[in-house]
Amino acid sequence: MDYFVMEQDERYAEFPVLQDVRQHIDIRHVNRLQAHHLADTTVFQVKASAEAEYLDVLTTQLYLVSEKMKQIIEMYEPDCLFKLIPLMNRELGKQKLYYLPLFAEVEALSPSAEFNLDRSVIRKLVLQEDKIKGKRIFRVKESEKPLIVVRLDVAESMLRRDLVGVGLKRVPVEKVGP
Repeated sequence: MDYFVMEQDERYAEFPVLQDVRQHIDIRHVNRLQAHHLADTTVFQVKASAEAEYLDVLTTQLYLVSEKMKQIIEMYEPDCLFKLIPLMNRELGKQKLYYLPLFAEVEALSPSAEFNLDRSVIRKLVLQEDKIKGKRIFRVKESEKPLIVVRLDVAESMLRRDLVGVGLKRVPVEKVGP
C-alpha cells in the first residue's frame, strides 16, 4: 500500500502567519495524551496580505486544517480529535475557521530511516509496513514536528476535492522479513 506525507504545498508564498503561537499553545501538549491541557478553542491573530491564500493545510507553525479538510479527515479517521482555531486578521477584517487535528501517533519508522546527528530531524523518511498495519491517517511518533501520513485511498479522496495548498509526497514503505 502507498503512503504520502500530507503537508502545506511549498509553492504558495502568501498565506496567513499566526502571531504569538508560543503564548497561546504549548507545543508539548499537541498530542492526544496531553490534549486536555489545550483549550477547545484558541483564537489567533494573523498577519496576511490581501492576496494571502487561506490554504486547506497550514503547517509552517502549527499543523492546521480547514473545515473542508476536517470533514475529509473525519470520514477516514472518525476518532481524530480537533481543537477549533479561528484565525482573525483585524487589518483586513477577515476571519477563517481552522482546526488543530490530534492524530493517533504511530512508531512507524523503518531502521532504514535516517536522522540528523541529534535525532531531532528525520532526513530520510522510510516507514515499516508491519508497524503501520494499514492505518489510514497517522502522525509519525518519532518526529518532533508534526509529520502526518495518509494512505493512498485518503490521498486520492483529497485529490478529488477542490482543496487548495495541500502537498502530498510519496513515502517509501519497507517490508520486514520474507
